[in-house]
Amino acid sequence: MNNPLVKSTAWCFTVTYLAYTAIYIARLNLSIVAPSLTGGSIMSKAEIGLLGGVFAVVYACGRLFNGTLNDRVAPWVMLSSGLAAVGASNIISGLFPPFFAMAILWGINAYGQSMLWGSVLHVVSSLYDADKARRRSALAATSVAAGNIIAIAFNTWLIEHFGMQYAFFVPGALNVIMCPLVYLSLRHIHLESIPKGRSLFSFIKLLRFKRMRIMLLPALFHGIVKDSTAFWMALYFVDVFKIDLKSSWYFMLLIPVIGLAGRLTYNFFYRLSKSDENIVASVSFLLSAIAAVLLLLPIGIPLVSGICLGFIYAALSIANTSFLAVFPLRFAKIGEAASASGLMDFTTYFSWGLGSIIYGVIIKNFQTSGYYIMFASWVILSLASAFLMRIKIEESN
Repeated sequence: MNNPLVKSTAWCFTVTYLAYTAIYIARLNLSIVAPSLTGGSIMSKAEIGLLGGVFAVVYACGRLFNGTLNDRVAPWVMLSSGLAAVGASNIISGLFPPFFAMAILWGINAYGQSMLWGSVLHVVSSLYDADKARRRSALAATSVAAGNIIAIAFNTWLIEHFGMQYAFFVPGALNVIMCPLVYLSLRHIHLESIPKGRSLFSFIKLLRFKRMRIMLLPALFHGIVKDSTAFWMALYFVDVFKIDLKSSWYFMLLIPVIGLAGRLTYNFFYRLSKSDENIVASVSFLLSAIAAVLLLLPIGIPLVSGICLGFIYAALSIANTSFLAVFPLRFAKIGEAASASGLMDFTTYFSWGLGSIIYGVIIKNFQTSGYYIMFASWVILSLASAFLMRIKIEESN
């Protein structure tokens, strides 16, 4: 490659960041369209929950498999292939095929998205030294909240001005467009640093590490709460406060905006904790529990609920950065950073998938009371996770 811009560290990081941001625009669109789908009798709330469950379970299994594959295949191959799958599945989903076909397409979308994060970590670790890579990986993780912010505002605008099908067409097209940009920008990151000949099931040996085993249960709990916050927010504001999508998106936007603020503060709290991601995560869980308790109070003000949901999302986004961006890099020296990230993501999203299906049934049967049952479970899960993280700290000292 002769273009110095393409080879520059800043450019490569920026393209990687944009690629990971793009997939969230093509993930959260289902949540934004959900009120229109249920209001138009195209899908029921239980079916929406099932689609969320399909996405989460397929994504979880994909991350487990692709985590190891990310350690064997050049980043540009995994990133561009995943973006192509995300783009194509979203474009076809915009045609609103029968539910069974929609579930398959949403599974393809999930699998495509599962191909990316391990390669993002590989790009970061290839561009920077070990200490700077941890800080840059935390910065890369802010693309999750940034993608959610763009997804809410952009997809709401598309629905209002063009129709709900365009909330699938346009995000799909954006992901397809990213493919050649990733190829041109990252193809010079070669395979020299990627171990060869590794079993696709090498993640199993990570379970031999006590540190990994103890982290899995709080990772499971945080997955149920954090991703349910983003997934059910649109229906929550429409069902509980009886406000339309045009009005509710302002409240929904609070959630990822506060979440982005939380992720941006991660490095500050990481330094404050003397580089112990477990302390950061345990405090985050306690803050999540407090905000979930406030959601159970009969306040009845959308803005307050939006702030509380945003606070939960921010707190668990900080914990998420510990689990998926910082902690896996502890295994970089043995060439298992992406595999460790895949195992953690599998635990996180598999639990969210099961939670999504269960919450969908609860909300369908208990109507608005179902949301408060969900919030009560968040209190319990957050407190349990904070306790487990404390055990981890004590046992690790």
